[in-house]
Amino acid sequence: MTERLLIKALSGGKNTKIITLNGKKMTKMPSALGKLPGLKTLVLQNNLIPKVCPELCNLTQFQDLKLREFYCEGNPLFLQQPVISTQRENVWSLQEITSRFVMNQLAENNPFLMDGIERYPQVRRMISQGKTCAICGQYFITVWLECVRFVPPPKDWKISKNLQLVPLQVLICSYKCFTQRDPNLFGIAQV
Repeated sequence: MTERLLIKALSGGKNTKIITLNGKKMTKMPSALGKLPGLKTLVLQNNLIPKVCPELCNLTQFQDLKLREFYCEGNPLFLQQPVISTQRENVWSLQEITSRFVMNQLAENNPFLMDGIERYPQVRRMISQGKTCAICGQYFITVWLECVRFVPPPKDWKISKNLQLVPLQVLICSYKCFTQRDPNLFGIAQV
């Protein structure tokens, strides 16, 4: 049933204004939402959605949707239950260490590496998967910890009164960065 509703919404393309998928026992947010630029109202209440889909993981992508109403209460998405973390030694593979070095040097426009990278498409392909640490701003390939930051929704969203924060995915490169995070950043752990 849910798939049929999504297919119908996608077929409407930019003309789709409202999607209501409340109580459908969905376990993930539909990634196809990013393909609906005309979407104004999104209702995902009372499902089993634990996190925002990667396609909509940051606030600017949510704002690009130009949503006016977003209802998502009743999902485990908003459970903020702290778990104590224990420090683990960061042991990276040689590939991770090299990738981090190359990506950070390329960010500084190192001419030697800029010329060399042109000759190795497999290296370009690997470092194109790089992410930026939300704490230190350095590049990395392997995510050390997936976190979530709860932020107020955009002011132009029409939401229910009890929804005051929206979770955004944040990726961190190391335990060192995790210990330097602000108090509104929470690590996501399998419990």
